[in-house]
Amino acid sequence: MMRPIIITALYPPAVGGAATYFGDIAPELAQRDDIEGLMVLTEHMPGQPRWWAKGKLQLLRYLPTRVSRPRRRWLGHAVTYLLTQIWFAAHLPGLVQHHRVGLIHFHTRYRGRLFYVALRRSGVPVLADLRDKMTDPARLIGVADWLLCCGEGVQRFAIEGGFSAERTVLIPIPFTPPEIPSPEMVSEVRRRYGLGDGSYLLFVGDITCNKGVYDLLEAYRRWRLGHPQVRLVFAGPDREGERFLSQARQTAGVIYLGRVPHRDALALMRGAEIVVLPSRSEGLPRVILEAVALGTRVVCPPGIPEFERHLSPFVLPGVSAEAIMEILDRVWSLKSPPSYPLSGHSVGRVVERLAQVYCDRQEG
Repeated sequence: MMRPIIITALYPPAVGGAATYFGDIAPELAQRDDIEGLMVLTEHMPGQPRWWAKGKLQLLRYLPTRVSRPRRRWLGHAVTYLLTQIWFAAHLPGLVQHHRVGLIHFHTRYRGRLFYVALRRSGVPVLADLRDKMTDPARLIGVADWLLCCGEGVQRFAIEGGFSAERTVLIPIPFTPPEIPSPEMVSEVRRRYGLGDGSYLLFVGDITCNKGVYDLLEAYRRWRLGHPQVRLVFAGPDREGERFLSQARQTAGVIYLGRVPHRDALALMRGAEIVVLPSRSEGLPRVILEAVALGTRVVCPPGIPEFERHLSPFVLPGVSAEAIMEILDRVWSLKSPPSYPLSGHSVGRVVERLAQVYCDRQEG
């Protein structure tokens, strides 16, 4: 019997890829007969209880609120980072011992010297969950016993970065195709966000430089000369602040909606001509899988072997304004929506594989 703990900055009702991922797998893991108990350690959210339990699943919102709050000035960012590191150093080893935790599974969005020391002091096997290319794999070599990789590109990135191939495990992201929004719902959401009936391209996700938002803005400025009726819509939390807002305001045809509920984002994706994600750091982005499941054309980030195999006409060769312009022209001319083998991402298959990894690593 296993008693793992999952450490993640984001967990529902927070939004984002990590929140969706851990929100999918944690309840399913907790229902398994071979799981004695499962804890999720995450950030506190205003309006949410510090402790919550259902069956064998316990949710501990003990960590300082940092990633889930809107962008703050650099001083606030630095202070909450330090507070989080101190919390881990002071409390994590004792928490693991007190609750008889047998394995730690953490999202690599958490990093830092004090956190890494706390992980090793906990005295149990550690699984690092690498879901993008933002963390230097070399820093995890002496910290994680094994590395979970959400895609082939991430696994390759980890091995090339120095992590032992024998200690990496490929675990696809769990994904259940969403219900396709009705035409009435799409129209209602478009009206509510002031989009009317016109055509638009759509970016969904965190607004960051690494996601290619400035390359996309530059590409759109030039591409719009030949497509003046098509707007560019951004939906997601602004992590860039005034820099992005200023450039968006100065670009004709750009609309920034801010953070939107997932239900609305799906309707916006269904109504878009193309969902564009020119990111430099993705593992296997859920937003592309959602758009494909909804029958919407996409522009995929480069460096993801799964997309290169199954969605090659829709994959960027690199992140630059010129490359984005070229692929927008190509995808705009394609009439058939893309297709992708989504069955390999079923939640049941992923949880079964992850539970086997837990068992093997805890016994090993």
